[in-house]
Amino acid sequence: MKTLNHSRRKELKTMKTEQQRSQLLSFFWKAPAIAAVFFACKMVSSALVTNMGLRFPEMPGQIYVPILDFLSAVVLAACLAFLARGIGGSLSKRWLILFAFTYVSYVVNNQIEGVVFTTNTEVPAMLLFFLFPCVLATGATILLIRSPESEIVLSSVFADRPIRYWWWRVMLAWLAFPVIYYFFGGLIYPLVADVYAQQDSGLQVPSQFVILGAVGIRSLFFLLASLPILVNWRRSRRSLVLSLAAALAAMVGVAGLIESTWMPTQLRIVHSVEIIADSLVHAWVLVILLVPKPKVEEAERIPKLGVETGASN
Repeated sequence: MKTLNHSRRKELKTMKTEQQRSQLLSFFWKAPAIAAVFFACKMVSSALVTNMGLRFPEMPGQIYVPILDFLSAVVLAACLAFLARGIGGSLSKRWLILFAFTYVSYVVNNQIEGVVFTTNTEVPAMLLFFLFPCVLATGATILLIRSPESEIVLSSVFADRPIRYWWWRVMLAWLAFPVIYYFFGGLIYPLVADVYAQQDSGLQVPSQFVILGAVGIRSLFFLLASLPILVNWRRSRRSLVLSLAAALAAMVGVAGLIESTWMPTQLRIVHSVEIIADSLVHAWVLVILLVPKPKVEEAERIPKLGVETGASN
């Protein structure tokens, strides 16, 4: 009997490894395909915005490099795919969740950041410019990345609990991002202060009051956009932290910094490291506060086969 059980466990482990390998290989064509949709939509959207008479922001020294633009789209697409593979529900529900998170995190919040820290912004043009690329890229992602087949359901703090149990957790989740933002920002500011001091760089440092207000608004938007993902996640808690962190990092700045040739290289590298660090901590805090660790071991709740059966995801 022990020999049979050991043989069965080994067989299941092999099958799971093959499934994971298949999923990984599929990402090598799915991420570029999603990126191609996003990239092509940007070309069409650019013509649309221009024909409407809206202006794009003109940053001094910006040089358009198509390969960097597409690389930025690939990074964004890969993170969309990793998020999509964990969101459960119907096609329309998954698309709406992914689109809302992408548009709020990648477009709306970055425009708020741009208004605060740059001297040249064209918010209406940028909000319209990214609308259709986000709609179609997230739609393509949902069509290519199937919903997880496992029945794992992480219990959020909102599940069958009165408001007195979770309201303070939501408040802490809202206040967490400003704390994280200031902590990592304070660490890297000495490395980039000289660049911000140059008036011809297109960058500026406003008052602390303005920064705090902007960060508070952005934190609220991040929280509202992330909640549907936290509630509808159908994979492990660890995968939720990592997928959410990667998506936040890409959307908050890493994807954009790849193509921002107007910024000095040092600034782009330093800010990328900063954004990756605070996104990882931010995602971890959101999950810790709003998706507590299950009381029952996952191994007792989930079938051993099919835990990660995103099949061809």
